[in-house]
Amino acid sequence: MTSNVPALIAYVDAEQHYVYANQQYCERFAPQRSDIVGSTVSDILGEARYAIAAPLIDKVLQGEAQTYDWEPFPGVWQVVSYVPQRDAAEHVVGYYVMGTDITERKRAEARINALNGELWQQVHALDRTTRALRTLSAGNRTMLRARDETELLNSMCQAIVTAGGYGMGVIWYRADDGSDALRAVAECGRRGALKLLQSVTVSCAPGEFGAGVAGVAVRTGQTSTVADMAADPAYAAWRQHLSGFRSALGCPLRAGDTVIGALTIYHGEPDTFDADEVTLLTESADDLAFGIATLRAAAEQQRAQATMYRLTHFDALTGLPNHTQFAAALEAAVDTGHREGRPFVALQTNIDRLREVNDALGFAHGDAMLREFAERLRAAVPEGAVVARLRGDEFAILIPGGDRAAATALALQMDECLALPFGVADIPLDVSFKTGIVLFPEHGATPHDVFRHMDIALHQAKQRGARHAFFDAQRHRDQPIRLSMASELKRAIDGDQLRVYLQPKVDVRSGRVCGAEALVRWQHPQRGLVPPLEFIELAEHTGLIKPLTEWMLESVLTLSRDWAAAGRALPIAVNLSARNLRDEDLLDRIRQQLARFGTAPGLLELEITESTVMDDAEFALGVLHGLRGLGIPLHIDDFGTGYSSLSYLQRLPVECIKIDQSFVRDMSSNRDSAAIVRSTIDLVHDLGRRIVAEGVETQAHWDQLASLGCDVIQGYLVSRPMPAADFGAWLQGYSPLPGSPTAAARA
Repeated sequence: MTSNVPALIAYVDAEQHYVYANQQYCERFAPQRSDIVGSTVSDILGEARYAIAAPLIDKVLQGEAQTYDWEPFPGVWQVVSYVPQRDAAEHVVGYYVMGTDITERKRAEARINALNGELWQQVHALDRTTRALRTLSAGNRTMLRARDETELLNSMCQAIVTAGGYGMGVIWYRADDGSDALRAVAECGRRGALKLLQSVTVSCAPGEFGAGVAGVAVRTGQTSTVADMAADPAYAAWRQHLSGFRSALGCPLRAGDTVIGALTIYHGEPDTFDADEVTLLTESADDLAFGIATLRAAAEQQRAQATMYRLTHFDALTGLPNHTQFAAALEAAVDTGHREGRPFVALQTNIDRLREVNDALGFAHGDAMLREFAERLRAAVPEGAVVARLRGDEFAILIPGGDRAAATALALQMDECLALPFGVADIPLDVSFKTGIVLFPEHGATPHDVFRHMDIALHQAKQRGARHAFFDAQRHRDQPIRLSMASELKRAIDGDQLRVYLQPKVDVRSGRVCGAEALVRWQHPQRGLVPPLEFIELAEHTGLIKPLTEWMLESVLTLSRDWAAAGRALPIAVNLSARNLRDEDLLDRIRQQLARFGTAPGLLELEITESTVMDDAEFALGVLHGLRGLGIPLHIDDFGTGYSSLSYLQRLPVECIKIDQSFVRDMSSNRDSAAIVRSTIDLVHDLGRRIVAEGVETQAHWDQLASLGCDVIQGYLVSRPMPAADFGAWLQGYSPLPGSPTAAARA
């Protein structure tokens, strides 16, 4: 956009190095260079030009905005503005440069000044001036004083009548739609005449309605006169509207090479315009046209500045203040809060699963939902509150003078306003969101702290599964410990501190060990053996789960290769997380590892939790089919704790379903748990899968599961998890449990 704005734009840092310059700037000051970023101002401007700019640059770097006219090249004039850029501490860190070409204006000013001087000389030399000179002089003064185009046009028509003494002045513009129609835009001389003039048909095309002085002037680009409109056949179409005027003059108005309209002057006397007068009035029209062009250029510059301000302070999609403007409002609120002891509330809200809407329906519908979300937020907040879009699906709200009660009331109001479904692609969608709330000064005394704690409070709301949450300083104090532990876990993965533990699985019918589940332990140098509950979730949230899983697969495949070489190969199961399942490289990496270790099909098993599969069932289905195609038996872990659809369960390419230990542990004392276990076993068998019960701790559990037809058990009754190095000795000394066919045969 800045490259298409008719202005030179650049941003310079406090050391006077260019950070940014648009195409126009580079072409003007460094046409031989493709990029000036990093160059100094003095290098680009040159010694002579820099000597002029340097004092003004010093002032802007002291915080004073500067505007000046200069002539950087012979015959080329620009109006240059320097605007300081400040950081959060109000230190000037650089300045913006905007330059607009005013060469034509300078030429016009010089021309006008020269002409006015000549006119005044004639005034003093002559007893009276002609009306054309008075019109020209008044028009020039009007052009210099006018603040906008409408004022210029009306003032020019008034000057024609009051200063020039003519009967009426009218300005016509060509239609914006590209047609030949002309429309009166300004008039002076007859009360209410503008409305009448706008109702009559006037054109610049040849023909009946283009024969007047306005049409001829626009069509030919030359000044046209009529000595007597009452007698001229060309004015037959408008004779009823002449109002006693006889003479007429039309001068074209040019903007560059285009005739945009005409200045017309009417008088009651016939044949009133002589050659000298026509020349002067044509010159006056030329000056008016230049004034129009100058004001349009200034208006375009203002629009460009306004556009730049909107781009830097407002969100283009929703029209809300953006991060920059919200940060400024927050800083002002903090300053007022400290000076006047006024509290305020800052909230950050995040739309859940916006990406799914974009992926499923397209960004256009996602953007429409964001706009509606923004409108509903505006409706929910109290008067005086600031609503901003920070980024993506994140919004922020600032309530000056608000307290905990106001924040709670707003959170409830937001729930109500956002509860109704959003109409997206003619589909009613329920949109959920989370909100983090920060109270000033209780939760932070600086803008930085408030901003940071808003984000933390939002994360705390997500962790709790709550719609909104106030910033909890106590929970936040645990974060440094978690970060430190994450750093230690990274070193543990790379530094041989992890250990593989195995828990055997036993076939219920034979009583023999039929495999093992691999579990990870962390042998911390100071804390000793760290259980997985303390670091697996941390690995999930920090992205360390990927290298952790890779280490686990490498270790298990090494162990499996050694067992196979020793003639006692057994399947070993490794757990995969939701993040692992979303890894696009998972299949290729496992395929390469299986080939490298020469692992036979069936010796590596993978366990995936039910909730992991159901996070994105369709995607997971594709990954699981890929894994099954590698000859890897798949198990669904913790079955019964998620929200599986039976239709998906039927489609999943899994060998076994593992009943969660919470149901197994309670089935002897809880009829509901026993019913769930029995129903699950029947269901799984009906689907042609095997069933594994984990958490088996007593002989009663074994007996009950055996009677229900369970296939495999795993739990403390068989063995606790043990270091992988101890598994061989344990297996050698293992005796089948009482109640199994093998144990009975031995008895």
